[in-house]
Amino acid sequence: MFKAIVDTFIGPVQQILSSTISRLDQVSLVAARGLNLDYYLGPIMMLGSGWKALICSVISSAFLLLITLTARKGYSLYLALKAGVKWW
Repeated sequence: MFKAIVDTFIGPVQQILSSTISRLDQVSLVAARGLNLDYYLGPIMMLGSGWKALICSVISSAFLLLITLTARKGYSLYLALKAGVKWW
């Protein structure tokens, strides 16, 4: 009887986790293809390979900077919540 009660709680969680894993597998397949900038930056891509490398480097650097800033803000929010709660 206890096992049936536990299965009623764990069953939906397992379904959610398995559907999340399948969706993440689909996302990784799309991300593995990469971003083709020729579709979005057509006139710049016609300038040559040097300009294409420069623009790709600038976009990659901006994306890395955005991820770093987001991580720092998230960590500072964590520290603020930790100091506010004072649960240890």
